[in-house]
Amino acid sequence: MKRIKLEDLDRKLPYREPAGYFDKLPTTVQSRIYEQAIQKENPFSVSWSWKRTALTGAAASIVGVLLWVTYPQKQLSLSEETLSQVTNDEILTYLKDHNISQQEVIEQTQAPIESEEDVLFQQLNVNDEDLKRALQDENIEEMI
Repeated sequence: MKRIKLEDLDRKLPYREPAGYFDKLPTTVQSRIYEQAIQKENPFSVSWSWKRTALTGAAASIVGVLLWVTYPQKQLSLSEETLSQVTNDEILTYLKDHNISQQEVIEQTQAPIESEEDVLFQQLNVNDEDLKRALQDENIEEMI
């Protein structure tokens, strides 16, 4: 292997700086320092891009559609006119599709059976105030 002596090497620099580099260097450094200082003062700066805008719009659309689909709608009461538009065939088809027997329909439409006491109280036609006054006037403890 051949030995290289430092004295034999050329003293020429292999690289050169661009023209005016050192003249512009202080201004470039100061401008970068100024930009960093501004960013530190306002760390919550938001840069908008078309991707962020599109994603925000898509997310809002999805939320809107989900709310529309899952939000329960208010059911209005059925009027006589609305019920009169349903045909007997449609009612029979509905009952067959949902396996509802004739016996179940009869049980649901019958009025509840009232006890004898309930019937008597309804036939008495006595005001609540009169009944309370009568109970207060009578000495119930003696009767018991």
